[in-house]
Amino acid sequence: MYTKHPDNVERSSLMTIIDVHHHPTLPGLIAHQERRGLPVFRGGPAWSPDIALEQMAITDTTMSVLSVPADLSWAGRDLGAVTGDLNEELAEIVRNAPTRFGAFATLPLPDPDLATAHAVAALDSGRFEGVAMLTSYQGAYLAQPEYSALLQELDARDAVVFIHPILVFDAPAGLPGPLLEGTFDTTRAVTALAAADVFARFPRIRFIFPHTGGMVPYIKWRIAMHALQGGDWNVPVTAEALDAEIRKLDGLYYDTTLNLGPLLQLERSDRILFGTDVPWANESILPLEREYATRVRDGWTTEQVAAVSSENALRILPHAGRRLAAEVSS
Repeated sequence: MYTKHPDNVERSSLMTIIDVHHHPTLPGLIAHQERRGLPVFRGGPAWSPDIALEQMAITDTTMSVLSVPADLSWAGRDLGAVTGDLNEELAEIVRNAPTRFGAFATLPLPDPDLATAHAVAALDSGRFEGVAMLTSYQGAYLAQPEYSALLQELDARDAVVFIHPILVFDAPAGLPGPLLEGTFDTTRAVTALAAADVFARFPRIRFIFPHTGGMVPYIKWRIAMHALQGGDWNVPVTAEALDAEIRKLDGLYYDTTLNLGPLLQLERSDRILFGTDVPWANESILPLEREYATRVRDGWTTEQVAAVSSENALRILPHAGRRLAAEVSS
């Protein structure tokens, strides 16, 4: 289905850059939808491994980690089979260019039991860097009790979990939905997870929240206050309790996709990952994303730039680093 690409496709930068936010369009997934007579969105940008490599060259990206976070409830009784086919497509892309691509496995959600089984199989196979999920499925956020078994298995495997927001297209104020609603949805998801004490109960999961985590870095104090009060503004809180709740948020990871801004002033540089949103970020935006995230400026140090560009990602992605190291030593 996919052409095998040489792993040494020319890239001009000596800097290693790992992009953790890259969404492929998979022909097999579209075929499943078409066979069911479902409407297929045709308004998105074109994607193929060849197009991906061309866009990666714009940012000198060494490796992109692919993700297809999706609600697959339309698959009905074939939910598990469709998910398996989707992940085989992702794994094939990685097999054909193992030093240019990695992948987060998609899970057969909203079925939590089936998702748990698929997560265990995907992570134990060694073919995936982690799993990709949406913030919620049919209105149920991942903080809900039905997802506890899934989170427990992810925690047991030190899993990397890429959480993508729901993108609505009908937004207030005449604004395009993806502009703001995704960042607000991410903020809601983190707040719900904090209120359910998920980050303390499952401390080994490495959560990645894209688009710099929405509003989370800006409103940690408020999120912590809600975790302590549960919506009852009359409940007294202490500075010590607030600090303890905020520390639970300090282990989250954020990618720089389309929203770098003052993130480095708000978060530790060892928690920031490079992201682009290929193919949705157009060719005028891609170099700007790279420039903002990898240039020593505004107090950034060369060490911080290296951390954001690749070192943080390689520290938490279990297989990408080995494949790149093998390329260097060969």
